[in-house]
Amino acid sequence: MTIKIGVMQGRLSSPIHDTIQAFPENSWEQEFELAQKIGLDSIEWIFDTYEKNPIMDNRLEKIKERISKYKINVNSVCADYFMVNNLFNESDNNINKNLEVLKKLAVNCNKIGIKMIDIPLVDNSSLKSEQNKKELVDNLERILPELQDLEIIITLETDLPPNQFIELLNRFENISVYANYDTGNSASLGFNVNEELEILKNKIKNIHVKDRMLYGKTVPFGSGDTNFEDFFKMLKGIKYSGDLIIQGAREEGLVPEENCLKYLNFTKQYLDKHHIK
Repeated sequence: MTIKIGVMQGRLSSPIHDTIQAFPENSWEQEFELAQKIGLDSIEWIFDTYEKNPIMDNRLEKIKERISKYKINVNSVCADYFMVNNLFNESDNNINKNLEVLKKLAVNCNKIGIKMIDIPLVDNSSLKSEQNKKELVDNLERILPELQDLEIIITLETDLPPNQFIELLNRFENISVYANYDTGNSASLGFNVNEELEILKNKIKNIHVKDRMLYGKTVPFGSGDTNFEDFFKMLKGIKYSGDLIIQGAREEGLVPEENCLKYLNFTKQYLDKHHIK
């Protein structure tokens, strides 16, 4: 498998409700055509709410039709839903409801051919304590066998230092739990990209590419503290072969399509420079 470059769903559309990331309910179909036009390989689907999201309301054939028509893969789902509806530190009733949602999402992903669900554990869903970690592992373990039968893997995106992150991943008895690495989030936390990728290398199955300021916000590619040079060097060293999902800041003066093309070319230049295929 070679590295493919994709984009986070919604980045090819105007912002929804002034948020940087949300499911583009009125333009998701057009995004496939735009992605093909500018030369992207894939789109990472956003599942943030049930409302009007075709991945949960029986419009799966329409999604498959878009994938087939424009040859744009959907290999992963960014399940922002679980940043609000947590899989830990909730009542038993809420945990059961949230696990049922995750199972339904997995069933529908399987029907479309999506193999990966990313669960963000940052901001509102950050793992703040040992108890949080224990509950997360125990709760996910309850349904991981069913997800494995569906050939779905889970990737976790955390704000943990790399030694703590790998320790968390190694707690899972089920081997279908991996890491989603985010270049910008790591830069904002002051982590060392070389150390992180060396520690997490065998567990990384998906990567979000963005730029952020140290302890600050997401900014246009090349204007923040993400060490892209070392990141791409390490990418080759660890022989990464998954997707690179562009999740960049919205740049003033550029329409979404132009913005994504600029970031695509930025990424390609580094891949070419380091002879990464």
